Amino acid sequence: MKYLPINIKLEHKHCLVLGGGAVALRKIQMLLKAGARVTCVALEFEAGVASLSENNTIETIEMDVRDYLTDKRIIEAFLIISATGDRDLGEYVFNQAQRLGTWINTVDEKDLCQYITPAIVDRDPIVVAISSSGQAPVLARRIREQIEKLLPAQLGLLAEKAGSLRNLVKQRFPIFMSRRTFWERFFSHRISDDIVAQKKIPDDETLIEHIAQDDSATGEVYLIGAGPGDPELLTIKALRLLQQADVVLHDQLVSPEVLELVRRDAELISVGKSAGNHSVQQESINDLLVKHALAGKRVCRLKGGDPFVFGRGGEELEILIQEKISYQIVPGITAAVGCSAYAGIPLTHRDHARNVLFITAHCKNSIDTLDWRSLAREKQTIAVYMGLLKSDVLSSNLMRYGKSPQTPLAIVENGTRADQRVIRGELGDLSHLIAEHKIKSPAMIFIGEVAALSERLKWFKPDQHITGEQTYYLKSA
Repeated sequence: MKYLPINIKLEHKHCLVLGGGAVALRKIQMLLKAGARVTCVALEFEAGVASLSENNTIETIEMDVRDYLTDKRIIEAFLIISATGDRDLGEYVFNQAQRLGTWINTVDEKDLCQYITPAIVDRDPIVVAISSSGQAPVLARRIREQIEKLLPAQLGLLAEKAGSLRNLVKQRFPIFMSRRTFWERFFSHRISDDIVAQKKIPDDETLIEHIAQDDSATGEVYLIGAGPGDPELLTIKALRLLQQADVVLHDQLVSPEVLELVRRDAELISVGKSAGNHSVQQESINDLLVKHALAGKRVCRLKGGDPFVFGRGGEELEILIQEKISYQIVPGITAAVGCSAYAGIPLTHRDHARNVLFITAHCKNSIDTLDWRSLAREKQTIAVYMGLLKSDVLSSNLMRYGKSPQTPLAIVENGTRADQRVIRGELGDLSHLIAEHKIKSPAMIFIGEVAALSERLKWFKPDQHITGEQTYYLKSA
Protein backbone atom coordinates (compact mmCIF):
# COMPACT_ATOMS: atom_id res chain seq x y z
CA MET A 1 0.00 0.00 0.00
CA LYS A 2 1.69 3.18 -1.22
CA TYR A 3 -0.86 5.62 0.20
CA LEU A 4 -2.54 5.55 3.59
CA PRO A 5 -6.25 6.40 3.20
CA ILE A 6 -7.25 8.93 5.85
CA ASN A 7 -10.18 11.26 6.40
CA ILE A 8 -9.18 14.86 7.08
CA LYS A 9 -11.49 17.29 8.83
CA LEU A 10 -11.43 20.47 6.72
CA GLU A 11 -14.23 22.36 8.44
CA HIS A 12 -13.16 26.04 8.80
CA LYS A 13 -9.66 25.16 7.54
CA HIS A 14 -8.04 27.55 5.04
CA CYS A 15 -7.47 25.83 1.70
CA LEU A 16 -5.76 27.45 -1.27
CA VAL A 17 -6.74 26.70 -4.86
CA LEU A 18 -4.43 27.96 -7.61
CA GLY A 19 -6.03 28.43 -11.02
CA GLY A 20 -9.48 29.66 -11.94
CA GLY A 21 -10.71 27.28 -14.64
CA ALA A 22 -13.20 24.40 -14.78
CA VAL A 23 -10.86 21.97 -13.00
CA ALA A 24 -10.30 24.46 -10.20
CA LEU A 25 -14.08 24.87 -9.87
CA ARG A 26 -14.57 21.13 -9.34
CA LYS A 27 -11.89 21.11 -6.65
CA ILE A 28 -13.40 24.15 -4.96
CA GLN A 29 -16.83 22.51 -4.87
CA MET A 30 -15.30 19.42 -3.25
CA LEU A 31 -13.58 21.51 -0.59
CA LEU A 32 -16.75 23.47 0.13
CA LYS A 33 -18.70 20.25 0.71
CA ALA A 34 -16.16 19.44 3.42
CA GLY A 35 -16.68 22.85 5.05
CA ALA A 36 -13.34 24.42 4.11
CA ARG A 37 -12.58 28.14 3.77
CA VAL A 38 -11.37 28.56 0.20
CA THR A 39 -9.17 31.17 -1.41
CA CYS A 40 -8.74 30.93 -5.18
CA VAL A 41 -5.86 32.72 -6.91
CA ALA A 42 -5.64 33.25 -10.68
CA LEU A 43 -5.38 35.96 -13.31
CA GLU A 44 -8.91 35.17 -14.51
CA PHE A 45 -11.83 33.10 -13.29
CA GLU A 46 -14.41 31.04 -15.12
CA ALA A 47 -18.08 31.91 -14.52
CA GLY A 48 -18.71 29.30 -11.83
CA VAL A 49 -15.75 30.44 -9.73
CA ALA A 50 -16.69 34.09 -10.18
CA SER A 51 -20.26 33.32 -9.07
CA LEU A 52 -19.05 31.70 -5.85
CA SER A 53 -16.96 34.79 -5.17
CA GLU A 54 -19.85 37.16 -5.84
CA ASN A 55 -21.95 35.19 -3.34
CA ASN A 56 -19.15 35.48 -0.77
CA THR A 57 -18.85 31.69 -0.68
CA ILE A 58 -15.14 31.84 -1.47
CA GLU A 59 -12.45 34.50 -1.68
CA THR A 60 -10.88 35.17 -5.08
CA ILE A 61 -7.64 37.06 -5.63
CA GLU A 62 -6.84 38.21 -9.16
CA MET A 63 -3.07 37.95 -9.20
CA ASP A 64 -0.22 35.99 -10.76
CA VAL A 65 0.29 32.85 -8.68
CA ARG A 66 4.06 33.41 -8.34
CA ASP A 67 3.49 36.93 -7.06
CA TYR A 68 0.90 35.70 -4.55
CA LEU A 69 2.91 32.85 -3.05
CA THR A 70 5.01 34.10 -0.17
CA ASP A 71 6.27 31.88 2.62
CA LYS A 72 3.68 33.34 4.98
CA ARG A 73 0.76 32.58 2.66
CA ILE A 74 1.90 29.02 2.05
CA ILE A 75 2.31 28.32 5.77
CA GLU A 76 -1.13 29.79 6.50
CA ALA A 77 -2.81 27.38 4.07
CA PHE A 78 -3.85 24.02 5.53
CA LEU A 79 -3.48 22.47 2.08
CA ILE A 80 -3.02 23.59 -1.51
CA ILE A 81 -4.55 22.39 -4.75
CA SER A 82 -2.64 23.51 -7.82
CA ALA A 83 -4.92 23.46 -10.87
CA THR A 84 -3.18 25.89 -13.21
CA GLY A 85 -2.46 23.37 -15.98
CA ASP A 86 1.07 24.82 -16.23
CA ARG A 87 3.74 22.19 -15.51
CA ASP A 88 6.53 24.70 -14.85
CA LEU A 89 4.35 26.71 -12.50
CA GLY A 90 3.22 23.47 -10.84
CA GLU A 91 6.83 22.49 -10.13
CA TYR A 92 7.52 25.93 -8.63
CA VAL A 93 4.48 25.75 -6.34
CA PHE A 94 5.22 22.16 -5.33
CA ASN A 95 8.82 22.93 -4.38
CA GLN A 96 7.74 25.94 -2.32
CA ALA A 97 5.04 23.97 -0.50
CA GLN A 98 7.33 21.01 0.12
CA ARG A 99 10.04 23.24 1.55
CA LEU A 100 7.55 24.73 4.02
CA GLY A 101 5.75 21.48 4.89
CA THR A 102 2.34 22.32 3.44
CA TRP A 103 0.33 19.55 1.82
CA ILE A 104 -0.13 20.04 -1.91
CA ASN A 105 -1.90 18.26 -4.75
CA THR A 106 -1.04 19.19 -8.34
CA VAL A 107 -3.88 18.08 -10.60
CA ASP A 108 -2.88 15.36 -13.11
CA GLU A 109 0.78 15.54 -12.02
CA LYS A 110 1.29 12.61 -9.66
CA ASP A 111 4.97 13.35 -9.07
CA LEU A 112 4.02 16.85 -7.87
CA CYS A 113 1.66 15.63 -5.16
CA GLN A 114 2.15 15.02 -1.45
CA TYR A 115 -1.38 13.64 -1.29
CA ILE A 116 -3.90 12.43 -3.85
CA THR A 117 -7.67 12.65 -3.77
CA PRO A 118 -9.72 9.50 -4.40
CA ALA A 119 -12.92 9.07 -6.36
CA ILE A 120 -15.71 9.62 -3.84
CA VAL A 121 -19.18 8.20 -3.29
CA ASP A 122 -20.89 10.73 -1.03
CA ARG A 123 -23.76 9.55 1.13
CA ASP A 124 -22.95 11.93 3.95
CA PRO A 125 -22.05 10.97 6.62
CA ILE A 126 -21.18 7.74 4.77
CA VAL A 127 -18.29 8.42 2.40
CA VAL A 128 -16.66 5.76 0.24
CA ALA A 129 -13.27 6.58 -1.30
CA ILE A 130 -11.73 4.62 -4.19
CA SER A 131 -8.12 5.13 -5.16
CA SER A 132 -5.79 3.54 -7.69
CA SER A 133 -2.79 5.26 -6.06
CA GLY A 134 -2.73 7.55 -9.05
CA GLN A 135 -2.18 4.69 -11.50
CA ALA A 136 -5.60 4.50 -13.15
CA PRO A 137 -7.93 7.32 -12.07
CA VAL A 138 -10.46 6.51 -14.81
CA LEU A 139 -10.75 2.95 -13.46
CA ALA A 140 -11.27 4.34 -9.96
CA ARG A 141 -14.10 6.49 -11.30
CA ARG A 142 -15.69 3.51 -13.01
CA ILE A 143 -15.58 1.52 -9.78
CA ARG A 144 -17.17 4.51 -8.05
CA GLU A 145 -19.99 4.43 -10.62
CA GLN A 146 -20.71 0.80 -9.74
CA ILE A 147 -20.77 1.56 -6.02
CA GLU A 148 -23.08 4.52 -6.70
CA LYS A 149 -25.59 2.05 -8.15
CA LEU A 150 -25.46 -0.16 -5.06
CA LEU A 151 -25.86 2.47 -2.36
CA PRO A 152 -29.26 4.14 -1.90
CA ALA A 153 -29.23 7.90 -2.37
CA GLN A 154 -30.52 8.43 1.19
CA LEU A 155 -28.21 5.94 2.89
CA GLY A 156 -26.78 8.75 5.00
CA LEU A 157 -30.11 8.96 6.85
CA LEU A 158 -29.51 5.47 8.21
CA ALA A 159 -26.06 6.39 9.51
CA GLU A 160 -27.45 9.56 11.10
CA LYS A 161 -30.22 7.60 12.80
CA ALA A 162 -27.73 5.06 14.12
CA GLY A 163 -25.63 7.92 15.48
CA SER A 164 -28.61 9.45 17.26
CA LEU A 165 -29.42 6.08 18.88
CA ARG A 166 -25.94 5.29 20.16
CA ASN A 167 -26.32 6.65 23.69
CA LEU A 168 -29.73 5.02 24.20
CA VAL A 169 -28.43 1.70 22.87
CA LYS A 170 -25.42 1.90 25.18
CA GLN A 171 -27.72 2.43 28.17
CA ARG A 172 -30.05 -0.39 27.09
CA PHE A 173 -27.17 -2.81 26.35
CA PRO A 174 -24.18 -2.09 28.64
CA ILE A 175 -22.38 -5.27 27.51
CA PHE A 176 -20.44 -4.88 24.25
CA MET A 177 -21.56 -8.17 22.66
CA SER A 178 -25.21 -7.33 23.33
CA ARG A 179 -24.76 -3.96 21.62
CA ARG A 180 -23.10 -5.64 18.68
CA THR A 181 -26.01 -8.06 18.33
CA PHE A 182 -28.45 -5.16 18.41
CA TRP A 183 -26.62 -3.28 15.66
CA GLU A 184 -26.43 -6.41 13.50
CA ARG A 185 -30.20 -6.70 13.81
CA PHE A 186 -30.75 -3.00 13.28
CA PHE A 187 -28.92 -2.79 9.95
CA SER A 188 -30.55 -5.96 8.58
CA HIS A 189 -34.04 -5.12 9.85
CA ARG A 190 -36.86 -3.82 7.66
CA ILE A 191 -36.86 -0.66 9.77
CA SER A 192 -33.51 0.23 8.19
CA ASP A 193 -35.13 0.11 4.77
CA ASP A 194 -37.96 2.31 6.07
CA ILE A 195 -35.46 4.87 7.35
CA VAL A 196 -33.69 5.01 3.98
CA ALA A 197 -37.06 5.26 2.21
CA GLN A 198 -38.01 8.10 4.59
CA LYS A 199 -41.09 6.26 5.83
CA LYS A 200 -42.62 6.86 9.23
CA ILE A 201 -40.84 4.90 11.98
CA PRO A 202 -41.43 4.46 15.75
CA ASP A 203 -39.92 6.80 18.34
CA ASP A 204 -36.40 5.90 19.49
CA GLU A 205 -37.33 3.98 22.63
CA THR A 206 -40.00 1.95 20.84
CA LEU A 207 -37.71 1.29 17.89
CA ILE A 208 -34.93 -0.07 20.11
CA GLU A 209 -37.32 -2.26 22.07
CA HIS A 210 -38.95 -3.55 18.90
CA ILE A 211 -35.66 -4.66 17.37
CA ALA A 212 -34.42 -6.10 20.67
CA GLN A 213 -37.52 -8.26 21.09
CA ASP A 214 -37.99 -9.18 17.43
CA ASP A 215 -36.30 -12.58 17.37
CA SER A 216 -38.49 -14.04 14.62
CA ALA A 217 -39.37 -11.12 12.43
CA THR A 218 -41.16 -11.96 9.21
CA GLY A 219 -38.97 -11.45 6.20
CA GLU A 220 -39.77 -9.71 2.96
CA VAL A 221 -40.06 -10.71 -0.69
CA TYR A 222 -38.56 -8.73 -3.56
CA LEU A 223 -40.30 -9.44 -6.86
CA ILE A 224 -37.63 -8.36 -9.34
CA GLY A 225 -37.55 -8.23 -13.11
CA ALA A 226 -34.13 -9.41 -14.33
CA GLY A 227 -34.61 -8.10 -17.87
CA PRO A 228 -33.82 -10.15 -20.99
CA GLY A 229 -30.23 -11.05 -20.11
CA ASP A 230 -27.73 -8.22 -20.37
CA PRO A 231 -26.85 -7.43 -16.72
CA GLU A 232 -26.35 -3.75 -17.56
CA LEU A 233 -30.11 -3.51 -18.20
CA LEU A 234 -30.91 -4.16 -14.52
CA THR A 235 -32.30 -1.20 -12.64
CA ILE A 236 -30.23 0.31 -9.85
CA LYS A 237 -32.85 -0.79 -7.31
CA ALA A 238 -32.81 -4.36 -8.63
CA LEU A 239 -29.04 -4.51 -8.29
CA ARG A 240 -29.17 -3.17 -4.73
CA LEU A 241 -31.84 -5.65 -3.59
CA LEU A 242 -30.01 -8.55 -5.24
CA GLN A 243 -27.05 -7.69 -3.02
CA GLN A 244 -29.29 -7.76 0.07
CA ALA A 245 -31.27 -10.96 -0.53
CA ASP A 246 -30.68 -14.02 1.66
CA VAL A 247 -32.49 -16.37 -0.73
CA VAL A 248 -32.95 -16.01 -4.50
CA LEU A 249 -35.59 -18.03 -6.34
CA HIS A 250 -34.77 -17.58 -10.01
CA ASP A 251 -36.30 -18.57 -13.34
CA GLN A 252 -34.44 -20.69 -15.86
CA LEU A 253 -34.24 -17.78 -18.30
CA VAL A 254 -32.38 -15.47 -15.91
CA SER A 255 -28.92 -15.15 -17.44
CA PRO A 256 -25.80 -16.44 -15.62
CA GLU A 257 -24.37 -12.90 -15.83
CA VAL A 258 -27.29 -11.57 -13.79
CA LEU A 259 -27.01 -14.39 -11.25
CA GLU A 260 -23.34 -13.49 -10.81
CA LEU A 261 -24.50 -10.25 -9.20
CA VAL A 262 -26.23 -12.04 -6.33
CA ARG A 263 -24.27 -11.79 -3.10
CA ARG A 264 -21.99 -14.77 -2.61
CA ASP A 265 -23.50 -16.19 0.56
CA ALA A 266 -27.11 -16.06 -0.67
CA GLU A 267 -28.97 -19.33 -1.27
CA LEU A 268 -29.74 -19.78 -4.98
CA ILE A 269 -32.80 -21.89 -5.83
CA SER A 270 -33.67 -22.58 -9.46
CA VAL A 271 -37.43 -22.73 -9.97
CA GLY A 272 -37.24 -22.41 -13.74
CA LYS A 273 -39.86 -23.50 -16.21
CA SER A 274 -39.49 -24.00 -19.91
CA ALA A 275 -41.90 -24.97 -22.62
CA GLY A 276 -42.95 -28.58 -22.04
CA ASN A 277 -40.76 -28.90 -18.91
CA HIS A 278 -42.15 -27.58 -15.64
CA SER A 279 -39.27 -28.30 -13.28
CA VAL A 280 -41.04 -26.69 -10.31
CA GLN A 281 -44.80 -26.30 -10.06
CA GLN A 282 -46.18 -22.83 -9.31
CA GLU A 283 -47.65 -24.06 -6.03
CA SER A 284 -44.21 -25.21 -4.90
CA ILE A 285 -42.72 -21.83 -5.79
CA ASN A 286 -45.40 -20.12 -3.72
CA ASP A 287 -44.65 -22.44 -0.79
CA LEU A 288 -40.93 -21.64 -0.99
CA LEU A 289 -41.57 -17.89 -0.98
CA VAL A 290 -43.78 -18.16 2.09
CA LYS A 291 -41.48 -20.60 3.91
CA HIS A 292 -38.35 -18.47 3.61
CA ALA A 293 -40.10 -15.16 4.27
CA LEU A 294 -41.75 -16.50 7.43
CA ALA A 295 -38.28 -17.64 8.54
CA GLY A 296 -37.30 -13.97 8.60
CA LYS A 297 -35.28 -13.99 5.38
CA ARG A 298 -35.12 -11.46 2.59
CA VAL A 299 -36.31 -13.40 -0.43
CA CYS A 300 -35.73 -12.34 -4.01
CA ARG A 301 -38.09 -13.76 -6.61
CA LEU A 302 -36.04 -13.12 -9.73
CA LYS A 303 -37.93 -13.35 -13.01
CA GLY A 304 -36.71 -12.93 -16.55
CA GLY A 305 -37.97 -9.78 -18.24
CA ASP A 306 -40.66 -8.02 -16.21
CA PRO A 307 -42.59 -9.90 -13.49
CA PHE A 308 -45.93 -8.44 -14.60
CA VAL A 309 -45.58 -9.24 -18.31
CA PHE A 310 -46.42 -12.95 -18.73
CA GLY A 311 -44.48 -13.58 -15.52
CA ARG A 312 -47.22 -14.70 -13.10
CA GLY A 313 -46.11 -12.00 -10.71
CA GLY A 314 -49.68 -11.21 -9.73
CA GLU A 315 -50.39 -14.82 -8.75
CA GLU A 316 -47.41 -14.95 -6.41
CA LEU A 317 -48.32 -11.65 -4.77
CA GLU A 318 -51.80 -12.96 -3.98
CA ILE A 319 -50.20 -15.68 -1.86
CA LEU A 320 -47.96 -13.17 -0.07
CA ILE A 321 -50.94 -10.96 0.73
CA GLN A 322 -52.82 -13.97 2.04
CA GLU A 323 -49.89 -14.79 4.36
CA LYS A 324 -49.44 -11.12 5.37
CA ILE A 325 -45.87 -11.05 4.02
CA SER A 326 -44.36 -7.71 3.06
CA TYR A 327 -43.12 -7.34 -0.52
CA GLN A 328 -41.61 -4.93 -3.02
CA ILE A 329 -41.95 -4.95 -6.81
CA VAL A 330 -39.06 -3.92 -9.04
CA PRO A 331 -39.99 -3.77 -12.73
CA GLY A 332 -37.60 -5.03 -15.37
CA ILE A 333 -37.14 -4.47 -19.08
CA THR A 334 -39.53 -6.93 -20.68
CA ALA A 335 -38.13 -9.20 -23.40
CA ALA A 336 -40.09 -7.54 -26.20
CA VAL A 337 -38.58 -4.14 -25.43
CA GLY A 338 -35.03 -5.34 -24.76
CA CYS A 339 -34.75 -7.81 -27.64
CA SER A 340 -36.30 -5.48 -30.20
CA ALA A 341 -33.95 -2.66 -29.19
CA TYR A 342 -30.84 -4.87 -29.43
CA ALA A 343 -32.01 -6.18 -32.81
CA GLY A 344 -32.69 -2.70 -34.23
CA ILE A 345 -36.46 -3.21 -34.45
CA PRO A 346 -38.56 -0.18 -33.44
CA LEU A 347 -41.76 -1.59 -31.96
CA THR A 348 -43.68 1.43 -33.23
CA HIS A 349 -42.86 3.60 -36.21
CA ARG A 350 -44.79 6.48 -37.73
CA ASP A 351 -44.64 4.94 -41.21
CA HIS A 352 -44.94 1.24 -40.37
CA ALA A 353 -46.61 0.51 -37.02
CA ARG A 354 -49.09 2.62 -35.07
CA ASN A 355 -49.33 0.18 -32.17
CA VAL A 356 -47.73 -2.94 -30.73
CA LEU A 357 -49.38 -6.05 -29.27
CA PHE A 358 -47.69 -8.34 -26.75
CA ILE A 359 -49.00 -11.90 -26.95
CA THR A 360 -47.93 -15.29 -25.64
CA ALA A 361 -48.44 -18.66 -27.27
CA HIS A 362 -47.75 -20.57 -24.08
CA CYS A 363 -50.14 -19.53 -21.29
CA LYS A 364 -53.35 -21.43 -20.52
CA ASN A 365 -55.33 -21.83 -23.75
CA SER A 366 -53.68 -18.62 -25.03
CA ILE A 367 -53.24 -19.69 -28.64
CA ASP A 368 -56.91 -20.73 -28.88
CA THR A 369 -58.39 -17.59 -27.39
CA LEU A 370 -56.45 -14.94 -29.31
CA ASP A 371 -58.38 -12.39 -31.34
CA TRP A 372 -56.86 -13.34 -34.69
CA ARG A 373 -58.84 -10.79 -36.66
CA SER A 374 -57.38 -7.96 -34.55
CA LEU A 375 -53.89 -9.46 -34.71
CA ALA A 376 -53.99 -9.62 -38.49
CA ARG A 377 -54.58 -5.89 -38.93
CA GLU A 378 -52.03 -3.90 -40.89
CA LYS A 379 -49.68 -1.20 -39.54
CA GLN A 380 -49.01 -2.85 -36.22
CA THR A 381 -46.29 -4.93 -34.59
CA ILE A 382 -46.92 -8.30 -32.95
CA ALA A 383 -44.36 -9.29 -30.29
CA VAL A 384 -44.73 -12.99 -29.51
CA TYR A 385 -43.44 -14.48 -26.27
CA MET A 386 -42.81 -18.23 -26.01
CA GLY A 387 -43.97 -18.82 -29.58
CA LEU A 388 -41.54 -21.45 -30.85
CA LEU A 389 -43.65 -24.55 -30.18
CA LYS A 390 -46.84 -23.06 -31.62
CA SER A 391 -45.25 -21.22 -34.55
CA ASP A 392 -47.19 -23.16 -37.17
CA VAL A 393 -50.53 -22.34 -35.49
CA LEU A 394 -49.45 -18.71 -35.12
CA SER A 395 -48.51 -18.18 -38.77
CA SER A 396 -51.41 -20.17 -40.25
CA ASN A 397 -54.04 -18.31 -38.21
CA LEU A 398 -52.58 -14.90 -39.01
CA MET A 399 -52.58 -15.71 -42.73
CA ARG A 400 -56.06 -17.20 -42.50
CA TYR A 401 -57.37 -13.88 -41.18
CA GLY A 402 -55.69 -11.80 -43.85
CA LYS A 403 -52.04 -11.34 -42.93
CA SER A 404 -49.83 -11.60 -46.01
CA PRO A 405 -47.39 -14.54 -46.12
CA GLN A 406 -44.77 -11.94 -47.18
CA THR A 407 -45.17 -9.97 -43.92
CA PRO A 408 -41.65 -9.33 -42.56
CA LEU A 409 -40.68 -11.01 -39.31
CA ALA A 410 -37.62 -11.40 -37.14
CA ILE A 411 -36.77 -14.07 -34.60
CA VAL A 412 -34.41 -12.88 -31.84
CA GLU A 413 -32.74 -15.72 -29.94
CA ASN A 414 -30.94 -14.91 -26.66
CA GLY A 415 -31.72 -11.26 -27.12
CA THR A 416 -29.33 -8.72 -25.50
CA ARG A 417 -26.86 -11.48 -24.64
CA ALA A 418 -23.40 -12.16 -26.00
CA ASP A 419 -24.76 -15.05 -28.11
CA GLN A 420 -27.72 -13.13 -29.58
CA ARG A 421 -28.92 -14.23 -33.04
CA VAL A 422 -31.38 -12.41 -35.27
CA ILE A 423 -33.06 -14.41 -38.05
CA ARG A 424 -35.08 -12.38 -40.56
CA GLY A 425 -37.68 -13.71 -42.97
CA GLU A 426 -41.36 -13.73 -43.86
CA LEU A 427 -44.44 -14.91 -42.02
CA GLY A 428 -45.10 -17.81 -44.40
CA ASP A 429 -41.68 -19.28 -43.60
CA LEU A 430 -41.82 -18.93 -39.79
CA SER A 431 -41.80 -22.63 -38.85
CA HIS A 432 -39.23 -23.42 -41.54
CA LEU A 433 -36.90 -20.68 -40.24
CA ILE A 434 -37.14 -22.00 -36.68
CA ALA A 435 -36.30 -25.53 -37.82
CA GLU A 436 -33.60 -24.54 -40.31
CA HIS A 437 -31.70 -22.34 -37.85
CA LYS A 438 -32.42 -24.61 -34.85
CA ILE A 439 -33.79 -21.73 -32.84
CA LYS A 440 -34.02 -22.44 -29.12
CA SER A 441 -35.61 -20.67 -26.18
CA PRO A 442 -35.39 -17.92 -25.09
CA ALA A 443 -36.55 -16.33 -28.32
CA MET A 444 -38.89 -13.51 -29.28
CA ILE A 445 -40.78 -13.36 -32.57
CA PHE A 446 -41.55 -9.95 -34.06
CA ILE A 447 -44.09 -9.78 -36.88
CA GLY A 448 -44.77 -6.64 -38.89
CA GLU A 449 -43.19 -4.17 -41.27
CA VAL A 450 -40.79 -2.89 -38.58
CA ALA A 451 -39.02 -6.25 -38.57
CA ALA A 452 -37.59 -5.42 -42.00
CA LEU A 453 -35.85 -2.36 -40.51
CA SER A 454 -33.57 -4.56 -38.43
CA GLU A 455 -31.01 -4.99 -41.19
CA ARG A 456 -30.55 -1.22 -41.49
CA LEU A 457 -30.96 -0.23 -37.83
CA LYS A 458 -29.01 -3.05 -36.18
CA TRP A 459 -26.21 -1.85 -33.89
CA PHE A 460 -25.51 -4.60 -31.39
CA LYS A 461 -22.55 -6.78 -32.37
CA PRO A 462 -22.32 -9.78 -30.04
CA ASP A 463 -18.66 -10.49 -30.90
CA GLN A 464 -17.70 -6.99 -29.82
CA HIS A 465 -19.90 -7.38 -26.78
CA ILE A 466 -17.75 -10.34 -25.74
CA THR A 467 -14.31 -8.92 -26.48
CA GLY A 468 -14.80 -5.17 -26.25
CA GLU A 469 -15.04 -2.79 -23.32
CA GLN A 470 -16.49 -4.44 -20.25
CA THR A 471 -18.31 -3.12 -17.22
CA TYR A 472 -16.95 -4.43 -13.93
CA TYR A 473 -19.68 -5.26 -11.42
CA LEU A 474 -18.99 -5.46 -7.74
CA LYS A 475 -20.27 -8.46 -5.86
CA SER A 476 -20.73 -8.44 -2.12
CA ALA A 477 -19.00 -11.03 0.00
